[in-house]
Amino acid sequence: MAKAIEITVRGTVQGVGFRPFVHRIAASCGLSGWVANTPGAVVVRVEGEAGSLSRFRKLLREEAPPASRMFRLSVRKVRPTGARGFEIRESRTEGAALSTIPPDIATCPDCLAELSDPADRRHLYPFTNCTNCGPRFTIVSSLPYDRERTSMSAFPMCPACRKEYEDPSNRRFHAEPNACPECGPRLSLRGPEGEAVATGDPLGVAAAELLRGGIVAVRGLGGFQLAADATNEEAVRALRGRKRREEKPFAVMFPGIESVRAAARISRADEAILRDPSAPILLCPSRASSPLAPAVSMGMPTVGVFLPYTPLHRLLLSRVGRPLVMTSGNRTDEPIAIGNDEALARLRGIADLFLLHDREVVQRSDDSVVRRVGRAPYPIRRARGFVPAPVRLPRSFPDVAGLGADLKGTFCFIREDAAYLSQHLGDLELSLSRDFYRESFRFFREFLDAEPVAACHDLHPAYFTTSFAEELAGPVRLFPLQHHKAHMYSMMAETGFLGKAVGVAFDGTGYGEDGTIWGGEFFAVDGEEVTRAGHLSRFPLPGGDAAVREPWRTALSLLREVFGRPEAERAARELFPGVPEESARLLLDALDKGINVVPTSSAGRLFDAASAIAGLCARASYEGQAPMRLEAAVSRRGAGTYPFSLVRENGLLAVDWRGTVAGLVADAKGRVPQATISRRFHDTLAAAILDAASRLAEASGARHVILSGGVFQNATLLAAVLAGLRRKRLVPLIHRQAPPNDGGISLGQAYYAALRVAGG
Repeated sequence: MAKAIEITVRGTVQGVGFRPFVHRIAASCGLSGWVANTPGAVVVRVEGEAGSLSRFRKLLREEAPPASRMFRLSVRKVRPTGARGFEIRESRTEGAALSTIPPDIATCPDCLAELSDPADRRHLYPFTNCTNCGPRFTIVSSLPYDRERTSMSAFPMCPACRKEYEDPSNRRFHAEPNACPECGPRLSLRGPEGEAVATGDPLGVAAAELLRGGIVAVRGLGGFQLAADATNEEAVRALRGRKRREEKPFAVMFPGIESVRAAARISRADEAILRDPSAPILLCPSRASSPLAPAVSMGMPTVGVFLPYTPLHRLLLSRVGRPLVMTSGNRTDEPIAIGNDEALARLRGIADLFLLHDREVVQRSDDSVVRRVGRAPYPIRRARGFVPAPVRLPRSFPDVAGLGADLKGTFCFIREDAAYLSQHLGDLELSLSRDFYRESFRFFREFLDAEPVAACHDLHPAYFTTSFAEELAGPVRLFPLQHHKAHMYSMMAETGFLGKAVGVAFDGTGYGEDGTIWGGEFFAVDGEEVTRAGHLSRFPLPGGDAAVREPWRTALSLLREVFGRPEAERAARELFPGVPEESARLLLDALDKGINVVPTSSAGRLFDAASAIAGLCARASYEGQAPMRLEAAVSRRGAGTYPFSLVRENGLLAVDWRGTVAGLVADAKGRVPQATISRRFHDTLAAAILDAASRLAEASGARHVILSGGVFQNATLLAAVLAGLRRKRLVPLIHRQAPPNDGGISLGQAYYAALRVAGG
């Protein structure tokens, strides 16, 4: 007797060839029925013999398209209708939009083969795609994910493309961006002043400009990118000057894996990350023999590498025949430009040529950045290729939102058992970034059909996101949450962990519950509760943001704390020769009088000070430069550690760093190599973390240690702490889906609000 079931599949199951896949396996199992997209899921109804239904369910789980992610699959028995054949039905629009469209997917091998085949009608076509690859999130305006709700609605399909689109056996069946040279988007060129450039070969002209040392603005998948010959020192320095990016390293796009190997040391695990459909920028160790211009990395021993992830990139790289700097199309810290007119206005004076096309970018999205920890990616910036794929939660919750921090801004919505992190939105001190935040928040709210009953924001009263929370007031309950506790809840959301753990949140700064600036924190995690259990000993932070830009200021404050003012003044003359004596004297006066000074326990500022004392970075041109230089200098060989101690301060465990600073100064004055100083400092901080975590774990009976915060982007420190925890038989929990830096704060905030609302 025929039986029938209805299967509802939630997750990343739209725009990835899921419906034609269902059609194929249903036909192979001899089943009848239908499949349809809804805003919240893919719904499948199949009927036939019991054995065939069982085989169908097995294939559904085991052979799903590579870009799909099934988060929840529910099955219920229904009455057979006697249906004959299997059909793919029109998308349904009723119901809540719980599902997510997939992230943008790098060009698949089949499309690459067509691109290089002179006999194929898509030969050399820069917008080739299919159900297994191409733009998704960046072109969608609403759900369900159908062509008329994307920027491809402006391109009616020609008969040949329409035939592919309507054929369930074709890999372009319902590939919404499907197009060809006859009916799809086209390239065009503009000069530096926006004037049209007449040519039948826009890619050839752009490639020639790059080979001449010019800078080309390229309209990419999630917005514009600025391209320059990565082997040309003058071109890279020109890009730095025009973009106002003095020293921060550039990412480089390579024609293929072999060219990556010439510039960076990569493993098989690295190759797998680079070839993944998400196609992120991967931070790798540079080779001494690298062909890249020194101005690409500005002395850093790593380079951000990635492969072409669109046909347009692939064709441009093949015409140039060498690696290209491929950086965000903006002036430093601004949001990426997406529209042609917007780019012509905002990038004028930067680009020598504009390579444009007429397919609109709907959702801005920078390239994602990861590094490898173990054999898996460790996210640094989460955007194109990852967003809007959700973080799956351990259970369902009411609708809530987390509003993020001011640096590396993101927000997060929780709907049922999924958390949807926005793409990287930039630093929210800029009005353009705030506009980007509002625009993206509105889109996510609509696309998720979310009606948050609560929202969580940072404690800092001056953050944009704190004031934005007030705009949501009314029926929305507002929960403030301390910054570093949000780091803990972010990891708890990723892992579903609700047991006993020690938490370590090390970063630059976060507004503390006691009005001081936190940044080197230890927590006791017990179920849903997070309690501060320890910290780095506090020191006076002078000048707020000025201390971040000029690490010598923090270093001088620490010298004063350890040695007193007279010795600090003498040490400053020797250690910071580029700092005027009058500037040092004025800062010490301010410290003595407590003017513009706030107590802090910041691990990030401790790194800044160590970098300045070691003579590596007294002044920084970008956030994180001083710690990056310190890590870049680290010796591979162990060199011992500096003194430190664990003490009690106001009832909490504290790491006293005074002996560490004294050791740093002694080594710096004694002309100990910077590599040795860096190694000792990293190993000292790792040892302090391990000792404090062990003591807290023993006191609470915890076996797990949560590591979060931007300081744990430091691969040297992270590796030392992970190895030490394993030696102590403690289980480390690290980020795999959200960044450890402030880009993951919103996930923790949303999870905290969800737990509070669900718990009454």
